[in-house]
Amino acid sequence: MSKLLAIIFSTILFLFPATGCSNLTKENVIPLTTNDQNPVVAKMDVTSPVYTFSYDRRMDPAEDVKMYAPFLKYLEETTGYKFKLQPMPPNQNLIEELGTGRVDLAAIGTLSYLQAHQKYGVRAIARGVTDQGKAEYQALIITSPNSKLRSLSDLRGKTFSFGSDTSTQGYLLPLIMLTQAGVKLTDLAGYTFAGSHFDTANAVISGRYAAGGIQDTLGRELAKKGLVRILAESEEFPSSTISVSPSLPSEVVKKIREALLAFAPEGKDKAMLYHWEQTEMPRGFVATDDKDFDEARSWAVRLGILNGGAE
Repeated sequence: MSKLLAIIFSTILFLFPATGCSNLTKENVIPLTTNDQNPVVAKMDVTSPVYTFSYDRRMDPAEDVKMYAPFLKYLEETTGYKFKLQPMPPNQNLIEELGTGRVDLAAIGTLSYLQAHQKYGVRAIARGVTDQGKAEYQALIITSPNSKLRSLSDLRGKTFSFGSDTSTQGYLLPLIMLTQAGVKLTDLAGYTFAGSHFDTANAVISGRYAAGGIQDTLGRELAKKGLVRILAESEEFPSSTISVSPSLPSEVVKKIREALLAFAPEGKDKAMLYHWEQTEMPRGFVATDDKDFDEARSWAVRLGILNGGAE
């Protein structure tokens, strides 16, 4: 036996004699760590939260997804948070989903915001800037290029297509326009809620409906192509919002708002986006406050779309 092995064997016998382990004490056990060693501390597997983003339907569903997916990538890179895109099926109510926290933030119009704010306390943290450089937008009432309609009063006895019944440009503003022109819904031959601006455009272009209410961006694009004719334009009202659930933590809201205000879709962020010019916020966002929506709220109450009770 080599000298080294003999030393090791003697040490083992000293620490662990033949009488068994009963002689083990605090004093004769070699410590697993020494003063110059630190035990490895296992890190907890903490999963970062994923915040859900949704939106009012605007265009063709596939196009909506293509437009918003790169926008969420921008938010992720800017805030450090994770986001998930959640298109809203027709049988689900975005206002309820946002109000109850199943959706954390959403791009919604003024009417959707007013309803969500009143019922759930949803907060608007930013408004979109239009291609005219304003944080307000209009609705258009369109008809076919060869239509004999020349004014809103000519709509009596004709059919009309709204978008969604929660849409500002597709419902609230066109209804204000009809009311100001003295045309009641009962004066129409019939009306429908097509579901989106895209669907309303199809309803008018196909000739199924004589006229319809639509967002200004899409309506003007279609008019330039000769597919529709603009019958009337609304007054300007607050543009679409990014609104957040009341359950979203304040520090998260703050970082998202900062990212929105820094968003430059015509500048540094343009390359990553997909047809962002077709949204209601083609030039980015400005901060907003609930009082910015007072006039729209007053009209919604007057027209019976929003109840006049306390918020």
